[in-house]
Amino acid sequence: LDLNGPGSLAANQQFIRGNILWRLGLYEEARLEFEDLRFSILDDPEANYRLSYHLYDIGLYRSAIFCARRVLDIALLSDAETLHAPDYFNFIRFGLYYPDLVKDNVVIYNLDPLTFYSMMRQESLFEGFVSSSAGARGLMQIMPATGESVATRLGWPLNYGSDDLYRPAVSITLGADYLSGLINYFDGEIYPALAGYNAGPGNAAIWWDLANGDPDLFAEIIRFKETRTYIKHIYEIFSIYEVIYSEIE
Repeated sequence: LDLNGPGSLAANQQFIRGNILWRLGLYEEARLEFEDLRFSILDDPEANYRLSYHLYDIGLYRSAIFCARRVLDIALLSDAETLHAPDYFNFIRFGLYYPDLVKDNVVIYNLDPLTFYSMMRQESLFEGFVSSSAGARGLMQIMPATGESVATRLGWPLNYGSDDLYRPAVSITLGADYLSGLINYFDGEIYPALAGYNAGPGNAAIWWDLANGDPDLFAEIIRFKETRTYIKHIYEIFSIYEVIYSEIE
């Protein structure tokens, strides 16, 4: 079976509309078209594979990841078994997206690249135009007030506005700067820094003091279920990245 190209999807009206909207820069509208298409092909592994590749190719990574995972679901693979699927699927699901931007910033801010990728995946699943119900924006899900504070301190980008958080270069840079500041604040400890990124540094500092620097106790003391889940998921994602990639060139 030749799996190159979209195959019969090329004639699908949702596929056609999604591509037109994407080229026009109407990303959310395009995503909705592609998501409707994705739900209509849930039981078709060939169509999911083709759509995953196409969405990856145009840069709609979140939906591409869902399509790739759906192929593995149809194959009845458990979470653990998916790590032994053909490499292509894991490179889609746990990709090193925006590599130049990430590489530059993890070097500048002395961050572990796999930790940063794990955070980005947890925050946005690599969808740069996403917004949360709380108002966080972009790849690193930065709140406008936090973005304003970091951008003002850096003096970059010029004429900063909150919509700049949807730009990958801005979100990755401001997110790396903010995370680096939290790690320094907590004397190099990553767990309270991650908690601070999710729940605010004030809350993280209280929990870290109560834990007396014990990471295991800290995980139990965290008051917000969302923050406990956030740290757990990042740790799990990081472990998968370690399995897939020995190093980042």
